[in-house]
Amino acid sequence: MKLCNGLIAGLLGICVLNSSPLLAKEHGETTAYTYGMNLNIAKVIRTEEPQPQVCEVVQVKMTYLSTQGTTETVSYLKLADVCVSNG
Repeated sequence: MKLCNGLIAGLLGICVLNSSPLLAKEHGETTAYTYGMNLNIAKVIRTEEPQPQVCEVVQVKMTYLSTQGTTETVSYLKLADVCVSNG
């Protein structure tokens, strides 16, 4: 049963990531991730995401240092951590 739930969660994640474009730009600084986008990440600085009590898709904002030395922010969708931990 846990394997089935894990497979469903994984398939849902793949479906979400294959949607293009996923999110509109926020505040003019955050780029919405689109499938196949080259992020060129040298180091992840931080990620911010809500922690809901139920299994759902959440928006994550990741701030990273690019290989060119600039700080970039990208947003993307993923399954909430509770989906995986309740497996």
